[in-house]
Amino acid sequence: PPLPATMMLMMISFLAARAVHRGWGCAAAFQVIRSSGVSRSSFSPQHQQQFEWWRHPSRCVGHHMSASPTISCNDAETNLANVLKAAYEDRETDGVQDIIRSNQIVEQLSAKGDVDAVADELVTAAVEASSSNKSLAAILNAILGSCCDSSSGSDETESINNSAQVALAMLELIDEMHDEDESTMIKPDIVTLSLVYYSLCNQSNQESAQLILERAQQMSKKAAGSQRRRALAAERRKGSNTTKLDAKEAEKQLQAIYGPDIHILHESDDLIVLSKAAGQVCYHTKKTSAGKISAKRKKAKKGAAAAPDDDGSKVDISLEDSLIDMNFVLSTVNPVARGIVHRLDRGTSGCICLAKSNEAHMKLIASFFLRRVKKKYLALVPSPSTSSLEQEGVIDALVGGKSAASKYRVVSTYGDESSSQGLTLLEVETLTGRKHQVRVHCTEIGCPIIFDPLYSSFQPPAQASRRKAKKDFQRNKRGKADNTEDTNQSRFPKAISDLETTMIPGQEKFFLHAQSLSIPEFDVDVQAPLPGWWTETLDQLESG
Repeated sequence: PPLPATMMLMMISFLAARAVHRGWGCAAAFQVIRSSGVSRSSFSPQHQQQFEWWRHPSRCVGHHMSASPTISCNDAETNLANVLKAAYEDRETDGVQDIIRSNQIVEQLSAKGDVDAVADELVTAAVEASSSNKSLAAILNAILGSCCDSSSGSDETESINNSAQVALAMLELIDEMHDEDESTMIKPDIVTLSLVYYSLCNQSNQESAQLILERAQQMSKKAAGSQRRRALAAERRKGSNTTKLDAKEAEKQLQAIYGPDIHILHESDDLIVLSKAAGQVCYHTKKTSAGKISAKRKKAKKGAAAAPDDDGSKVDISLEDSLIDMNFVLSTVNPVARGIVHRLDRGTSGCICLAKSNEAHMKLIASFFLRRVKKKYLALVPSPSTSSLEQEGVIDALVGGKSAASKYRVVSTYGDESSSQGLTLLEVETLTGRKHQVRVHCTEIGCPIIFDPLYSSFQPPAQASRRKAKKDFQRNKRGKADNTEDTNQSRFPKAISDLETTMIPGQEKFFLHAQSLSIPEFDVDVQAPLPGWWTETLDQLESG
C-alpha cells in the first residue's frame, strides 16, 4: 500500500543522506529517488522544499547532519513511533535527539494538549519504536535529552518550563508503567534521573530537582553497598582532624608519590580536572592489596602509581583512591567509583574530570549525554603504508556495534612516510562517546596507536616477543607451528625502541593523550601537558 507522504519524505531523505554520507556520491542519492517512484511534485508545497535538503553534502559531517526533514505532529499521517525508530536505527540517541530538536516535536505536541497528554504520547511512541529494553532506555533518554534544550521560539522561558514539566511527567509515567509491569517498561537509570534533574534546574524548579537528586543518591547508596557506607563513615570520623590542601600543594604531593605526569588543571567547588598519568587506572571495581595506600608506600615516593614495592610486590593505586587520600571530597552518585563521570583507559594519559558534589555530578552526566563536552586527543601512529592519509577528515565507523564519529587532523609526520618506520601525530576529536572510540577509529583508517595492546601489533620489542611466544605456544598446541620471522622490531624507529628501557614491567601505557577538555556548563576549558616520555620521544623523532 502507498505510504503517507510525510513518511515517504522521511524514508527517502534518510536513504539519500546515507548514500552521500557513505561516499557513494550524489549519483547514488539520485538513484534512491528514481527507484522510489516519486518526484518533487508528489509532495505538498510545504514539503517540496524539504525534499531537496539532501542534495547538499556540505551540510553533512559523517552521520552528523545539520539539517533534517521537517515533520509535523499536526499531520494525521505522521506516525511518531516510526519516525523515532528510523532515527534510532540510523544514529541511535543522536538521531532521535536531532529529529526531535529540529522539528520541535515537544513544542508541537504541547500546543495540542496538556503536559500529561504529551508525556503519554512520547512514552507510548518510544515503547512502540523500541525492540528491546536497551533501545527503549536509549530512546526515552534521547527524548528527555531534547527536553533539556530551550526552543528557538518567541517565548523561550515558557518553552523551558514546558519542556521541564514534560520531562517530569514522563518520569512519573515511566515509574507508574514500571510498577504495573516490569516486563514492558524499564526502571529509570542514573542517566534518566540526571536529564530530568538538568531540565528542572534550567527551569529553576529547585524543589522538584532536589527530590530527583535525593532519589539518585538513594539509588547509588543502595547499589554501592555496605563497603561504600563504611568508607564514608570512616572519612566523616576523621574529617575534623584533616586539613584540606590547596591545589598547588596537593599537586606537589601527588607528583611526589605518583610521578611528575599527574597535574591538577582546574578545581572549583563543583569539580576537579586532572591530567592523569599513563599506567594509572581511574578506579578499581575490586580492591586488592596492590591498590591499598600505606604509609610505607607513600614514604617511599616511588614516583609512579604502578611501580613495584621494594620487595617486588605490585602497586596499583587508582586515581580515585589517590584523591581521596589527599582529602578531596568526591561525589557519591556513581555507585562504582566516587566522582567518576567519564573514564580514560589505563594506558591513556591526559584530561579527566571528577565531580566533587552530587549536584555537579548529575549535571555533568547530562552534559556528556547531550554532547556538550568537547574532547580532543593526540595519538602517535605508524604512517599508513598502503595509501596516503588525508590531512583531515571524518571517521564514521561502528564501535562496539554502535554508531560513532570522530574528526581527525594530521599534526605532524616523522621520518619517511613511505618507509616502514614513518610515524604520524594525529589530533582526534570525538563527536560521540564510545568505549575505546579513538583506539578503534585509528585502527579503522589503518593507523593503530603505537603500544596499544588490544588493537595494534606495533609493540615494544620485549612485549611483542612475549605476545609472539604466547601465539607460538597456542599454535604448537594445535599442531600448527609458526616459523615466520617476527619483523616487528625492525619497524621501530630508534626513539620508540629506546623508550622500552624506561618502561616499568607490566605497566600499560601507549601513545594516546587526552589533550583538551571543554565543559561550557562549568566554564572549563583546559589543556593537559604532554607526559615527559611523550615529549622526549617526539623530540628525538623531530631531530631525526
